[in-house]
Amino acid sequence: MNLQQNRNRYPCQLGVPIMWNMLYLLLGLLFVVRRVKIPPVSKIMAKRPRVLKGRHFIYETIENTDLTDPSDLHVVLTTFVEGIGDVGDVISVDPYYAREHLLLPRYAVYATAENVEKYSNLKSYNINNALQLCCNEIKSRVERPKFSSIHAAMMVKTLTKTVIPVFMNPKEPWTIDKKHIHIAFRIEGFHVPEDSIELPSTPIEGPDPAKESGDFAIYVTINNREKLPVRCRLFHIKPGMETAKLADELYLEKAEPILAEQKDLLESMHMPEILDDLSSTVSLVEKYRIQYIK
Repeated sequence: MNLQQNRNRYPCQLGVPIMWNMLYLLLGLLFVVRRVKIPPVSKIMAKRPRVLKGRHFIYETIENTDLTDPSDLHVVLTTFVEGIGDVGDVISVDPYYAREHLLLPRYAVYATAENVEKYSNLKSYNINNALQLCCNEIKSRVERPKFSSIHAAMMVKTLTKTVIPVFMNPKEPWTIDKKHIHIAFRIEGFHVPEDSIELPSTPIEGPDPAKESGDFAIYVTINNREKLPVRCRLFHIKPGMETAKLADELYLEKAEPILAEQKDLLESMHMPEILDDLSSTVSLVEKYRIQYIK
């Protein structure tokens, strides 16, 4: 057996450089091993311990942490984070996500007993308390808009930049109602109940070629609290026409308003944007929408 074979079989006997052990620790790698052959125990009061042979340095791996998913990390939010939680909430998230997106930007701290008690008390503060304490940080958190849920703010931001295509029959007469809008949202991946939809006061009727690819706005209420306008675009169904086959310009460019009274409203509304760098500042829902448009 040559030296290379001995080195592979008896790594501990020949000695592994210390820098490799330090590298494993820095990378967070851990190997749980056990001996294949149990070494003999030296006798009490022996002049010298028993010499271990090569077979006593053969190990088998029980666990390799590099092959197992790390456990979630418990953190306490120090401010409102869209889609995650509010100040004082104790959450469990992926450790890599927590360190990069929550701990480093100081949106959260480790969930120690002291931090849990400290930030849970911020929930009970009001404006008067903040003024008395002269704490600008607490005051800003209290004065910020309160949303109905942790996902409401993210959904508002997403819907205000979304164009919902509404497909109608090119031959049979129709009038757009809440059911048509509900189905259009469902095709785009949003579940919007009909009682949360508010149509324009002026009915939109068809078929009308002049209204093809025209815009109109409807209002959506989230959790009976947040009310926002959403841009819809009218299309007449054609053979083989599907949402995914529409060109980008049909989504990214503003179109002529179908209703004259909604012109100012539609001009003030945002349009979707194609972003090449999907950084951490873009929410998960926006990443999905951007990739879907692409």
